[in-house]
Amino acid sequence: MKANTKRISLIIAGVITLFIISFFGIKQYLYGQSKLALTQIDAAISAQELLLVKLADITRVNGADAPTERIIVDCKATQRQRFDVLLDSLSGAITAVELAELDTLFYKCGGFYADRKSVMATRLVREVQIFSDYITLRESLQKMPSDQSKKIQSWQALAEAELKTAEYFNSLVSLQGTIINELRTGKSSASPEIVATLGEVNKVRGQMVVLSKQIEVNKTEALAL
Repeated sequence: MKANTKRISLIIAGVITLFIISFFGIKQYLYGQSKLALTQIDAAISAQELLLVKLADITRVNGADAPTERIIVDCKATQRQRFDVLLDSLSGAITAVELAELDTLFYKCGGFYADRKSVMATRLVREVQIFSDYITLRESLQKMPSDQSKKIQSWQALAEAELKTAEYFNSLVSLQGTIINELRTGKSSASPEIVATLGEVNKVRGQMVVLSKQIEVNKTEALAL
């Protein structure tokens, strides 16, 4: 009986020892996996911020990345050159024939830069959200808040400002179309309607200048944090 009791005690002790070893082994494994996950998410955060910097620089100068260039295509180079020449002529003497030509080119070339700006700004907003999601994921893995909230806010403010700039670009296109239509109906460039429209153009451009400065401030703040 005593031998059986001793054997059972040894078995129980062995099971407990095995359990303790397994417990700490699993804990160590999970800790290692957690560290690996944090390392991977930190790498993703760094890569995402590099992407944000690249997209912000391209968007600021109204450029486009490769995917956007494939989606938003400009009119032919000769048409673009002619459109720009005729558009500059609006403030001076422009014939009825040239106005008709400008009107045709306007529908082919007029919205290109505004459309490209809209696509790039929308992508920037989406990539900023991904950046924010990565940081949220890291906080959940680390089980503590990070100090990245101000950085995220700066990037969000920059992206929203670019989105607003894209809206202003579209407004300018619409106003250009209005001026062309009014001139084609026989109104002079000094008519109250066109003067009022030109006033709106100057107002929109002024707002775009303010936003451009704010975008630079947002970028500087985001990279400094």
